[in-house]
Amino acid sequence: MPLVIVAIGIVALLVLIMGLKLNTFISLIIVSFGVALMLGMPMGEVIDTIEAGLGGTLGHLALIFGLGAMLGKLITDSGGAQRIAMTLVNKFGEKNIQWAVVVASFIIGIALFFEVGLVLLIPIVFAMSKELKVSIL
Repeated sequence: MPLVIVAIGIVALLVLIMGLKLNTFISLIIVSFGVALMLGMPMGEVIDTIEAGLGGTLGHLALIFGLGAMLGKLITDSGGAQRIAMTLVNKFGEKNIQWAVVVASFIIGIALFFEVGLVLLIPIVFAMSKELKVSIL
């Protein structure tokens, strides 16, 4: 039965985010409350559990994103992102720029967590789009 309740929670989360276009963070909080209450958890424990889970996760992610953003800014300010972007554009050509981003993502992502790799790739993608005068997306 708990798996059915969790499955219902996942469906509810998808409906809130995609169907009703509700903010993801708010949707996660609402679904967390609903699933916890349906599983029979007392209200006092629900709040403490959600607070501990979100606090722990956000605490770790904030540190990773903060330090990654600083490193990304250093790469951008030093010209490293521009140099990496130009090297990839020269190697792959303007028509195959998507493959250049895939290769850069693979190289950066091998030894890093997703969050750190994402923060490091953003300046490179911005530099590539600026150099080629194409949309960032």
